[in-house]
Amino acid sequence: MPRSCLALAVLLVVLGCAKEDAPEKAQATSPTKPAPAAGDAKADAAAATPTMGRVTAGPLPIADMLGHTPAEVEARLGDPLGKGEMRESCVRFVPDRTWFRCKHARQRYADPTGKFEAVGVEYEDGKASALAFELPQLDGTFDPKRALAYVGLELPDEPKLDEPAADTKVYSWFNSAARLRVHGRQYRVQASTVAGDWGRSKVEVILNDPLSADEQARKLERGTTTATSSAGAN
Repeated sequence: MPRSCLALAVLLVVLGCAKEDAPEKAQATSPTKPAPAAGDAKADAAAATPTMGRVTAGPLPIADMLGHTPAEVEARLGDPLGKGEMRESCVRFVPDRTWFRCKHARQRYADPTGKFEAVGVEYEDGKASALAFELPQLDGTFDPKRALAYVGLELPDEPKLDEPAADTKVYSWFNSAARLRVHGRQYRVQASTVAGDWGRSKVEVILNDPLSADEQARKLERGTTTATSSAGAN
């Protein structure tokens, strides 16, 4: 065979081997990623969305009281108990204790459902900003989650426990633990008890929204309190 033909034959063999090897090399350097399973994106989105606190069915309609006027709230409750209080300041805790000028009133009411010993209500500038449910005597030792369920609340995280005095325990769900919004506003929650006695326990739902621009403009160095009659709630 002539030398030129021999060289051509060798070249053809080399090219043929290169073509056979090419798919393996391509596969080794550029592996194919498996297609994501159907529904993975939805599962990831759900996992990234935190569980929120919520108001459930309870003896009194929490959502129909918070954020409402004294007249609307009092239509759900019994007679006022004792004298109310009124002051010219309000306080929030987002993230630090901040006082600002406002019309603040506090009143304690009888409960027409008979499920609570009494219900305390606080008002900020004419709207209910906090509820305090004084619990009745129930069986067993006080349990904060059971207390929430009795009132009509479900909160996603565990509370912080403080013991400010002997035999007194306060279970606190701050904004990030409560994740409770009512009418678009944020609330923190506290459940407290003395000596684990249901009859000396209460659950509080307290407005803790960030201050608005108007409230920021009314910030105070500290709060001032002036006691008045229950008529101040209105």
